Amino acid sequence: MDSDLIRESRHAYFIGIGGVGMSALARVLRHQGLRVSGSDSKETYTTRELLKNGIPVAIGQKEVGFTDADMIIYSSAIQPDHIELRAARSLGRKIYHRAEILSSLLNRAKTSIAITGTHGKTTTSSMISFILTELGKNPTCLVGGEVVNWGTNTVLGSSDLWVSEVDESDKTHELYAPNYAIVTNLEEDHIDHYHGLEDLKDSFERFLSHLRNPGLVVYSEDDPVLKELVLKSGRPQISFGLSPSADFSARNIRMTDYGSEFDLYEYGLFSIPIKLSVPGMHNIANALAALSVFAQLGLDMDSIPPYFFKFRGARRRLEIKWSSKDCTVIDDYAHHPTEVRASIRALRRTGQRLTVVFQPHRFSRTGYFFKQFGQAFGEADEVILTDIYGAGESNTEQIDVRWIYDEVVASGHPRVHILEKHKILEYLLLNPSRRSGTIAFLGAGDIGELADEFANRFKDLTPV
Repeated sequence: MDSDLIRESRHAYFIGIGGVGMSALARVLRHQGLRVSGSDSKETYTTRELLKNGIPVAIGQKEVGFTDADMIIYSSAIQPDHIELRAARSLGRKIYHRAEILSSLLNRAKTSIAITGTHGKTTTSSMISFILTELGKNPTCLVGGEVVNWGTNTVLGSSDLWVSEVDESDKTHELYAPNYAIVTNLEEDHIDHYHGLEDLKDSFERFLSHLRNPGLVVYSEDDPVLKELVLKSGRPQISFGLSPSADFSARNIRMTDYGSEFDLYEYGLFSIPIKLSVPGMHNIANALAALSVFAQLGLDMDSIPPYFFKFRGARRRLEIKWSSKDCTVIDDYAHHPTEVRASIRALRRTGQRLTVVFQPHRFSRTGYFFKQFGQAFGEADEVILTDIYGAGESNTEQIDVRWIYDEVVASGHPRVHILEKHKILEYLLLNPSRRSGTIAFLGAGDIGELADEFANRFKDLTPV
């Protein structure tokens, strides 16, 4: 899509503007001089922040909220029969998917970095955005989650340097043609859009074919499926990973309670030491991806380490909501078996008793991965499962959280329960022994609200 379409528009209206990707793009378009407004089904922290930034938001979506908007933008979360989408079609307004607009901007940038993959793209894009900004490079950044250091998911900088998380869940990543593409990993997910792993690989093959000068792919050496795909593409490539064979590798790894230290090796030679303030081996991999692209951008590598230590992560990515000598409350977005296992493994390193509260996300994902979920909780001391967050899906196959429960029990886990969401806090709070150690709330639905409420109520029980 030609970016002239954006310049020719005066007023962009976002249906579902409170979404993390939609709100980021709304801020960018306003920064570029467009009048911007939108609607959302309910008031949230994000919609309130948009209002503070001068972007009007109509709450409810029971009626058409736009008037003179000449560009209507929607996301994959909006159903085709949405009242505002129907009205826009009937009025002949220009209608674009969010990815069409964002890709048209990113594809015209002098230097663009797109971060995609099944896991880790939000933290990786957050790291890159934060460090480039701290180094004074003035990037424009759109991240799929709030960067804790900033309290926002957007940096409004120069149009010459773009950093964007690119969503593969609905195949819209195929619209992008960045200069540098970071692919963190490749694993089956989003089965509502993909018919298995081969379909996913075909889609990423198309994505890689669109890269432009220098067209460099930065990929995980530790992912054999991804490695095969990248090598087959014939694109210029750089690998990162925990394996010494990776172009950019981590050696002499030392894990801390909520962070890590390692030595960066470039092509087998020591480069710089790195300290992270975010936990887990998966975050070391994310840092390696960021370091790989920094080297290609010609940055002074010796100036980078302090900013990695300063980086506090992305919201809902092993985010500490409360910590005392008795209890640490964690909120985490993990919703795929691989992510759940990685988050639990990272938290296990603290040595504290670990209670995991998990809210499955989507009926389709639960039905497809319930057996894998059965093996994902083994390192947790106690597991509390709650009802599936449907995310707008219909449960035509009568999929139930008990499917996961049965698999976890079959794996031999000694302490696993199913509790309705509204009963979880009382279960944890009424017995002092249950509110000790690390309590982690995992899932991509609204389980984060429960983490906030638990942290707030736990504070009230903690002596000053």
